[in-house]
Amino acid sequence: MRWISALIIAALLLAGAASAHRMFVGQQITVDLFVFYDDGTPAANAEVKLYQDKELFAENVTDATGRFTVALPGNGTGNWSYEVVGGGHTETGSIIINNALSGTSG
Repeated sequence: MRWISALIIAALLLAGAASAHRMFVGQQITVDLFVFYDDGTPAANAEVKLYQDKELFAENVTDATGRFTVALPGNGTGNWSYEVVGGGHTETGSIIINNALSGTSG
């Protein structure tokens, strides 16, 4: 009978400990650029430079499908810009990521 009481007390203590956990959600922002020429062919091996707040963050070339992928640091916020050079062409653009909250907390 004592072991049943001890088992019930242990179960109650463990249940209380489990309900005290908090949940945290991390995020990683990844930028994927897909580069094509006007005839629809992928711009393979095009040179890509990615800047965060006007500072060079990453540079590489597109793959055979014209894709450039990079994971951004932290939560990815900032003013991002890119420059792509290939086949005698240069394209530029920008991406702004802010830290506006979305979702719910409970």
